[in-house]
Amino acid sequence: MNNKKIFFHVGLAKTGSTFLQKNFFPKLKNIKYISTHKYKRCINIIKKTNYESYLISREFDRQFEYEVKKILNEFPETKIIIVFRKHDKWISSQFKRHSKNGYHWNFDKFYNNENTGFWKKEDMLYSIKIDIIKKYCKHRPLVLNFDELKTNPHSYLKKISDYTQSNYSINDISLNVVHKSWSEKQLIFLKKFCKIFKKNPPEYYPNNKFLHWLLFRPWWLLFHFVMYFAYFLPKNYVIKKPLIDKKYLSESMKKYNEDWKKILRISG
Repeated sequence: MNNKKIFFHVGLAKTGSTFLQKNFFPKLKNIKYISTHKYKRCINIIKKTNYESYLISREFDRQFEYEVKKILNEFPETKIIIVFRKHDKWISSQFKRHSKNGYHWNFDKFYNNENTGFWKKEDMLYSIKIDIIKKYCKHRPLVLNFDELKTNPHSYLKKISDYTQSNYSINDISLNVVHKSWSEKQLIFLKKFCKIFKKNPPEYYPNNKFLHWLLFRPWWLLFHFVMYFAYFLPKNYVIKKPLIDKKYLSESMKKYNEDWKKILRISG
């Protein structure tokens, strides 16, 4: 077991993880990919099988340190792969994700400069996550910039295959987007719907499939239906003000300029 090479892709969420998990990681050769759906069993899978190298993938935000520590405690030689996205785009994408799941608050309630919003300043600092990796991991991580996946995808993917000492055929890789984003109009309409009909967002049950399908999935399906319906509505009927005020966003994100520069200096 000591000779096994283990690589751990830790996200972050909303940085193209689904594309990697669906379109790229399963196509890698000379490495055993353990999908996100098998993450809870990954430690047992590695211990009970005899592949030379393994790739684990799961994206984390607030549970980041706990999960990194858990895997590194079991496999101290594990190497980390992490992807970062410019702060303004990342927080915008996180806000849209929460909006489509029934959270109807405004952006300034989700994140604000007073650090009283749902998303805190410490959640935004990438340097904290790098420090966590350094704390538990013996090896230098592969740090990637999400923008490169958009501008030069094969260069981006090659960095992962080189780091994991695996290989792939370019012809096997589809560069199609896995999950297309909902439009601003659809998200705004859903938020208006939830303010009236679902004031508290449905609870998510990650560790209980029965409750997940009984209590969360019906709302999830309804929300999707509402957003599909919104597609046919006139834009000026739905949008009275932007989902995210661009000026407010720009001013809020200035404090993270140095944090982003640090990531650019160490990205692969």
